[in-house]
Amino acid sequence: AIELGCAIPVISLALERRFRSREPEPFSDKLLAAMRQQFGGHAVKRE
Repeated sequence: AIELGCAIPVISLALERRFRSREPEPFSDKLLAAMRQQFGGHAVKRE
């Protein structure tokens, strides 16, 4: 998609998230995980 110049935000966002996963988890991600666990029942992974 990048080589063809097509705008596909989902692919770009997924790639950006993949790069962010290599860095220490920011507070905003911890807050989002806590909200998901509270309201959606998603498990919170602890390291």
